[in-house]
Amino acid sequence: MKESFLLYKRLLGYIRPYWRVVLLSFLAMAVGALCAPAMPALLQPLIDNFNARSDAVSAAPTTAVAAHGMLAQMSTWVDQLKAALRQDIRLIPLLILVVAIVKGITDYVASVASQWVSNKAIQDIREDVFRHQILLPVAEHQKQTSGRMLSRISYDIGQAGSALSTAWIVVIQDSLTILFLTVTLLVTAWELTLVILAIAPVIAWIIRMASSKMRSSSRDMQSTMALLTNIVEESIAGLKEIKIFGTQAHENERFKRVGNQLRRESMRVVRVSSLNVPLVQILASAAIAIVIFVATSLSASRDFSSGQFVAYITTMALLFEPIRRLTNVNSTIQRGLAGAQSIFELLDTPPETDQGKLPAPKSGGAIRFEHLGFRYPGQERAALVDFNLDVAGGETVAFVGASGSGKTTLMSLIARFFDADQGRILIDGVPIDAMPLTELRAQLALVGQHAALFDDTISNNIAYGRQGATQEEIVQAASQAHALEFIQNKPEGFALRIGTNGNQLSGGQRQRLAIARAFLKDAPILLLDEATSALDNESERVVREALVELRRNRTVLVIAHRLTTIRDANRIVVMDQGRIVEVGSHTELLAANGAYAQLLASGEEIIHD
Repeated sequence: MKESFLLYKRLLGYIRPYWRVVLLSFLAMAVGALCAPAMPALLQPLIDNFNARSDAVSAAPTTAVAAHGMLAQMSTWVDQLKAALRQDIRLIPLLILVVAIVKGITDYVASVASQWVSNKAIQDIREDVFRHQILLPVAEHQKQTSGRMLSRISYDIGQAGSALSTAWIVVIQDSLTILFLTVTLLVTAWELTLVILAIAPVIAWIIRMASSKMRSSSRDMQSTMALLTNIVEESIAGLKEIKIFGTQAHENERFKRVGNQLRRESMRVVRVSSLNVPLVQILASAAIAIVIFVATSLSASRDFSSGQFVAYITTMALLFEPIRRLTNVNSTIQRGLAGAQSIFELLDTPPETDQGKLPAPKSGGAIRFEHLGFRYPGQERAALVDFNLDVAGGETVAFVGASGSGKTTLMSLIARFFDADQGRILIDGVPIDAMPLTELRAQLALVGQHAALFDDTISNNIAYGRQGATQEEIVQAASQAHALEFIQNKPEGFALRIGTNGNQLSGGQRQRLAIARAFLKDAPILLLDEATSALDNESERVVREALVELRRNRTVLVIAHRLTTIRDANRIVVMDQGRIVEVGSHTELLAANGAYAQLLASGEEIIHD
């Protein structure tokens, strides 16, 4: 229970910046809730006026039993008001109309103001989650499926949002309505009202037990929704493979299996929620039935006037709907709290470590690897072992070796996507973990095997390398990357939207945009991770020409399998199981007839062109 309170308190913290609108909404809800007992109260003098006994009881106290203290004072005020109304019952229809108008206006204001606040809060949560996901370490993203990350924004935030919108309005407005109706009943006949209040602990116990079960089921639903999202994402990304291998039936069955699991978990929540509401209603009805029986006896013994009896029973009847809504909204709150728990777990995950204080040097591009060691979490074998290498500024160094030899890991450590377990990396004599991340990465440009492009224009995709670049600079970068010709052949030119991940372009065109982006960034250190391995010969030739130009006056680290990409490197580093086994130029390594020559002869790792 304490955990739920703390979760909801933290969730409500998102509405704190909008406290003025919250206050307006709360005041509107309070006025609207006050209107609920006003209607039956207005009926009493109207009925008593038309009852032959009304004159006889007009001087009698309105409560069935003697009240004391505050209730007695409130009862006196109510008696005075009703006596005044009995003097002129023509005011009652007007007052009923006024109450209805006031309630309509306050309900509208409360609803619009509350939804405005909740929507602002939901947007703030969504922005926080998206911002924090980007700040998380790469290792944290690798621990979770992309479907789980996506489901937080598409599903969990929606669930938490329901607890801030519909649930919030119901809880506050209906709680106030129940409070004011209960006070009215206490003022009218407090001993009878105690019978209704006696069931409150039982109702609270039922709601608490249902809350526990619904929270657990909601957490299961979140995990299953993440699986479902992941399946959809994988099927879209692998659509060509699904078609070529004819696995549509297999994917359909996989989706159906997880979908059925989600359906069963949803129904578990529905069953608990659906049982919760009638149980509470039965208990409330039993209490009200007892009260009606006693009130009928009191009315017969003239302790109640006819108007009082009708007003009391009507007020009790008005309790049904807010109690039902409050009980029913519990399932929404529990789903929201489960969503909030998932969201806050993400927001509490530490972002990338960025404690660098030393400003990055005006880089000459010199890189030193000192006794570097790294092991991926959960892996038995180290990815890098006592790796030592000096790279001079402006030098091009190519890394070759079998898959899993540590080449890509080396690139990731330079960019601090991961931090080394042992040793260190220095750029121009400054350890990279001593630099702020933004300054470190400002010195790096990356062109990978699969260019990360966005559903935007060609111009904006190139400008991603340097925000705020002029159109002339973008055109120049495209020209240097040998991309200008194909861009100008497009009817929209630089304004062409290239689709999701650049699916409107060929592989070679996508790579040239990635190279243009690197040209525009103009970083002193260039990382090339198999930038041409997925291209056909003609596309590879054009991209290679662009890369030759890009490499000028830069320190370049190259991972490649194509001989034409690496043979012009100043040095080639041959790696095996995280260690350096050979270093030299293409000619030197061939003459040594060692590991490099064997790779070249086998044709498995290096493609002859």
